[in-house]
Amino acid sequence: MTAARSEGRRLLVINYHYPPSGAAGGLRWAGLSKYLVRLGWEAHYVTGAVGAGGPTGVKDGVQIHVCPRRRGMNDLYNALARRLRRPRGTANGGPPHPGVNGNGASLLGRLRIELATALIFPDPATRGWVLRAAASARSLVRRLQPDVVVSSGPPHSAHLVAWLATIGSSARWFIDLRDPWAGPIATAWYSDPMYRSQLFRVLTPRLERLAFRAAHGVIANTPELAAALAAKYPAVAVACMRNGVDPECLPPPATRPYPGLGIAYVGTLYGSRDLGPVMQALRAFLERRPDAVQAGSKLRIAGHAEALNARTRDEEIASLGLEQHVDVLGLLPREQALDVVSRSRLAVVLAEDWKVQVPAKLYELVAMGVPTLLVAGERGAAAAEAQRLGATVLDPSDIGGIVTLLERLWRNEIPQSSPRGAAITHGEMAVVLDQLLTGEFSSNRWPIDPAVGG
Repeated sequence: MTAARSEGRRLLVINYHYPPSGAAGGLRWAGLSKYLVRLGWEAHYVTGAVGAGGPTGVKDGVQIHVCPRRRGMNDLYNALARRLRRPRGTANGGPPHPGVNGNGASLLGRLRIELATALIFPDPATRGWVLRAAASARSLVRRLQPDVVVSSGPPHSAHLVAWLATIGSSARWFIDLRDPWAGPIATAWYSDPMYRSQLFRVLTPRLERLAFRAAHGVIANTPELAAALAAKYPAVAVACMRNGVDPECLPPPATRPYPGLGIAYVGTLYGSRDLGPVMQALRAFLERRPDAVQAGSKLRIAGHAEALNARTRDEEIASLGLEQHVDVLGLLPREQALDVVSRSRLAVVLAEDWKVQVPAKLYELVAMGVPTLLVAGERGAAAAEAQRLGATVLDPSDIGGIVTLLERLWRNEIPQSSPRGAAITHGEMAVVLDQLLTGEFSSNRWPIDPAVGG
């Protein structure tokens, strides 16, 4: 596809995350705006990520405007809770907000959940940021007169910022959803206190409707989510722009691969994400292949884990006797995490209950050429996308299938992964996005999708 140039166009992106904050949520528009600049756009980016520098700077031709959040009531509560827990020897743990331990079964439990949600609503990460960012973005809109404003979430507070910033403006505003906002919610989150809150269930759909009706269009990152939103809001223009990867930010092929069969999981463990099936398969594989044991085969886990998921992970490691064959590396800088992947012979992605979502990490792993396993049910957006990209998809219950995959990798019977010709780079996607942002954005053009040629 020939890249037409959009000289003189101005874009303002509003997204709480931006590299190198460590959050994957900043990668999508950091990459897309970078390549839109190369197509002639003037791009500005409002972020709350203090690691992006500040208060202003330029990266890859994009003007970065940093608006750090202020401490909110939830921050004060957490600080007080840590101080109160410290004498009991639990200063390193504890709930991120007061309702996380409330099971909602009793009146007190329900009240705790509602109080906790009130302290963190609409997003835990952005309390103390929304109004400051809205004032900053509104000032930029008045000064720059952008042609297009894009708000990307989660955190979905970015859409509220964009709504406040564009009131009375002639700029076209598009909402980019990297995950659902009010729904459909993955079943993995049904037990989360915030999603069980009446405050969340009542206010979030109303905020979504308010934003969708005010915006010029909505961009979803999977066809499944786009279809669900189009059915839910038939009067709203909805398009699909899949996730992708910036190849310029990926490491070269590793020159020092890990010994034995190196397996990598790099990502957050939360909700229903469980490495148990992979560890059970690893235990069975090592019992069959003592030569793989002697060679130093290991599963390496990098990334943050929620308290319950970390406890489950550690208990599974101990129960399977894998202490010598699993390294828990914790949260690593992005460069180090990608190095762990590049030196491994298999990368694992978890998406057990995701029906309309696709983990963004999948695109990076496939683009790096590392054989990739998606642990997920056969139905759903993640499984369909993984198959399209050439990754292996196995159900969490298929332990035997995972063992067979490890056996084949050990015998060098599985080649490096490849995206099978799919357009997954931000440079390719920016060409289609340029047409999306400058052309007719209407429901009868859905889905606009690089995977199918636009």
